Amino acid sequence: MSPAKPTPLSVFQFLDAREFLRQAYREAKGANPAFSQRYIAQRLKASSSSFFRDVLSGKSGLTPARVLGFAKLFGMSKADTAYFEDLVAYTQAETPEEKRHALDKLKAAVPSGKHALLEASQREYFSKWHYAAVRELLGVLDFRGDCEELGKLLNPPISAGEARDAVELLLRLKLIRKTAHGGYEATERVVLSGPQISPAQVRPAIEENLNLARRALGEFAPKVRPFSYLTVSVSEKSARQIQEMLRALRQQVFELVTRDEDVDRLYQLNFQFFPLSEVIKRRKK
Repeated sequence: MSPAKPTPLSVFQFLDAREFLRQAYREAKGANPAFSQRYIAQRLKASSSSFFRDVLSGKSGLTPARVLGFAKLFGMSKADTAYFEDLVAYTQAETPEEKRHALDKLKAAVPSGKHALLEASQREYFSKWHYAAVRELLGVLDFRGDCEELGKLLNPPISAGEARDAVELLLRLKLIRKTAHGGYEATERVVLSGPQISPAQVRPAIEENLNLARRALGEFAPKVRPFSYLTVSVSEKSARQIQEMLRALRQQVFELVTRDEDVDRLYQLNFQFFPLSEVIKRRKK
């Protein structure tokens, strides 16, 4: 089998190497059913047929040789490969300092004309749940630089280093600013994941918020976290109407909180509506 044909999927749209590989594989598999995980393991001379699955889960790391192997396998150009190498370094970085260094290299690796979505530092905002949370906290907290205190206010708490990293990112993105009195405040800009942002960029934040919801289920009393669910059978038309209703409710909630002048806490509101079966051909009555 020849290498996968170059795909319209752009590596420059991603800030997570594993997510890029997951989607690149999905596209290659869709174009050629014989492009299997076993084939990937053979091409990259891996000892186990579960190699690719282990890479996607983070169980198996990406060495420089394997990075070049994947680049060749998915038909990447020289510029694509350079970005992918830095993307892997960013994905596998273990400290905030390593993250920042890798992020700077990512931004430098993006060639002209490849800024169709967001710059890497902007996409970073959606990679961790606590970036948005810190921004909201700074809108109500008289923060004077005590990152340890800032981190402890969140539930679950984050470290002082994570809080400092969040503040620095928010300053770079101009989502917060220093005040004349030495404090910090949120700017008037509203951060929304609009249509210009690909689903792959927002996915890490969605996954982390789902994990937060799972934690809240055990940590908080029902009266402060009213969880519920519905399992329903619907037509395609009704499904579209429900999606529109959820979008309208999201907008109503947003308008409500923008008028709230007595803010004293943070809440997280998740929306999920997803298929639970294949399309069923109904029997005639």
